Amino acid sequence: MVNKKILIVDDEKNIVELIKMNLERDGFQGIPVYTGEDAITKAISLQPDLILLDLMLPDIDGLEVCRILKYNEETKDIPIIMITAKSEESDKVIGLGLGADDYITKPFGIRELEARIKTVLRRYKNTSILKEKPKKSTDTLMLKDLVIDISTYEVTKDGIEIDLTLTEFKILKVLMENHNRVMDRENLIKKVFGDEAKTDTRTIDVHILNIRKKLGDTKEPYQYIETIRGIGYRIK
Repeated sequence: MVNKKILIVDDEKNIVELIKMNLERDGFQGIPVYTGEDAITKAISLQPDLILLDLMLPDIDGLEVCRILKYNEETKDIPIIMITAKSEESDKVIGLGLGADDYITKPFGIRELEARIKTVLRRYKNTSILKEKPKKSTDTLMLKDLVIDISTYEVTKDGIEIDLTLTEFKILKVLMENHNRVMDRENLIKKVFGDEAKTDTRTIDVHILNIRKKLGDTKEPYQYIETIRGIGYRIK
């Protein structure tokens, strides 16, 4: 992960410099950005490996920046970690729905931030490796009219491609691999984000909601992912 370019987007210059200094000690290349407009411009021109995106920016708010980047063909595959305040619970939900990969809440420790960055980058690296593998018949999972192609990270429903984020894909894959088994939220977090992940269980709920919306399965009783109250989820 040495020399990976990290776009650091925050209007608080002292925070940007602190993050940049610590990331560069760890072998990353930190690129400071202080406005939403500059974040969009530099993301397109520099193609960073990851973006740290504060939601409170002076011109375009971080959610709109995230939306623009995820809808742009040139930047949609760049992973984004949102930087939020504790009071911005609804913004976290919206940001994850727009395609952000993770969030970290202020105040945060630099070690925790670096761990989250490495986890997200590792996840994307593994995805790239898988996409390069030749397609095999054993690389597909099927349930009803849903088909997951593990080799290309594609999901189709009744032959129509469903545009899932990487995290959404991994959650659906884990559930389909454990067909008819109840998966508790903590276990899902470990399988999707790794054993050392410090992701809130609420994050899983948000991703499940987004998956259901994209599958057109928004009313109970759900056709695909069943909620097991107080425990987690099961695909049936």
